[in-house]
Amino acid sequence: MANKSLDRQNKLVQYISENGTVKISTLAKIFSVSRETIRRDILQLEKDGKITKWFGTVMPVNDFNIPAVEQRMTVNQSQKVAICNKALEYMPKSAVIFIDAGSTLLWLAKALKNKSGYTILTSSIPVINELAASKNRIIILGGVIDPATMSVMGTQTLEFLNTIKIDTAFLGTSGFAKHQGPTGNSFNDGEIKQKIMQNSQTKIVLADSSKAVYTSLSQYSSWDKIDLLITDNNLPAKTLEDLQQKVTVIRSKA
Repeated sequence: MANKSLDRQNKLVQYISENGTVKISTLAKIFSVSRETIRRDILQLEKDGKITKWFGTVMPVNDFNIPAVEQRMTVNQSQKVAICNKALEYMPKSAVIFIDAGSTLLWLAKALKNKSGYTILTSSIPVINELAASKNRIIILGGVIDPATMSVMGTQTLEFLNTIKIDTAFLGTSGFAKHQGPTGNSFNDGEIKQKIMQNSQTKIVLADSSKAVYTSLSQYSSWDKIDLLITDNNLPAKTLEDLQQKVTVIRSKA
């Protein structure tokens, strides 16, 4: 029995590493065991430091693998939608805005679909697809497509950004545990974000509270250079206290 549990736990770690954040209830179905059994496995793996548990979901300790955007859209969906609705309150009318790549930012694009009068720049192919038929001026950054994130990056992108001035940039983060600011999963992505920040009047990071336990690859900014962090109400009290000393934190009600 012990060997069977160990084998299942090894497969759990492999699945989570390959697929990123996933609901505990989903894992129970995939591995055809009860929720009680999967919870025991998760508790043991968390104790061993192999995974991280967060409000009914689990994720890799080092989430450097990037699941498809569509797959991430349903993870913490209600929190992401509420965060993006709150973000609309900080969006000046007829502004030039930048929308970053990532699942949370794609929810922001969905929220803007029925809005009009904005000039929207983005590096994200899914965001372009979402907003192409909207009554906004849409500009995609030039460059090489990264198939992992479905976004553009590279020298061409950086050169183009030198010619652009942005009113408000909405940025994502892959996590910020053990970091002093928001992060990305690649150095190229970090370069793009840094250039966006240089050319933006207001910088806003959108991140659900689960990102507080992610450890990601590369920090692209310190919190004191970010104007707002918009998140949900589930941040641990100590994490919230630490963040509020460095950046203005806005919490949605989801």
